[in-house]
Amino acid sequence: MKKENVIITGINRGLGKELFQLFISEGYTVYGILRNTLEAENLKDKLPKNGKIILADLSLDESITTIQKAIGEQPVGLLINNAGIGGLSYLIEEIESNEINKLFNIHCLGVFRTVKAVKANLLKAKEPIVLNLNSRLGSMTRQSSGTYNDITVSYSYRIAKAAQNMLTLCLRKEFKENIKFISIHPGKMKTDIAQIDADIEPKVTAKKVLKYFENKTFKEENGIIELDKQVIEW
Repeated sequence: MKKENVIITGINRGLGKELFQLFISEGYTVYGILRNTLEAENLKDKLPKNGKIILADLSLDESITTIQKAIGEQPVGLLINNAGIGGLSYLIEEIESNEINKLFNIHCLGVFRTVKAVKANLLKAKEPIVLNLNSRLGSMTRQSSGTYNDITVSYSYRIAKAAQNMLTLCLRKEFKENIKFISIHPGKMKTDIAQIDADIEPKVTAKKVLKYFENKTFKEENGIIELDKQVIEW
């Protein structure tokens, strides 16, 4: 049985890299999106036939056309919006608006652009799913209740992730049962932008994502799904 085509953004490091390699090894045709030309060229030389590279900068609208041309008319069963960057400033005296704009442009508008690029491809699949990689720190409920008062996190990261959650809800409203849009918190992973309490390797999370997808476990919840644990309120 032919497996679905998969698209994953931000495959150059961390969870994106692990997801890309894992889905390829499991026989899926996987399109990995990244923006660094040198990294893209290095990856192309090492990939099997079912691993594809799309060079696109998700901070730019031009990426929409680039992705559309690369995918063509093929159905896409899974889109994983993983690409993300960290912020620096957590005090109003230090933060600049351009930092907020930069993270919003990737975490929220980057997701908007990939969905816009492949919505027709998703609709051709039998049970298409879009996974928007979010964070426990994107929960407005938990931020307001003081759950994370002991964690220092930038204004821009929290704002961008909260905005992405609203985008997820908007997409659900438009596409209803035709495409599932899932917001997930992949766990406290040990990555370049990890918090001080990070305790999970990206490889472990990648295996959980694959299991959830293949077992048809993903459901649209009223919050951010923390894999194998709980649903975090929006």
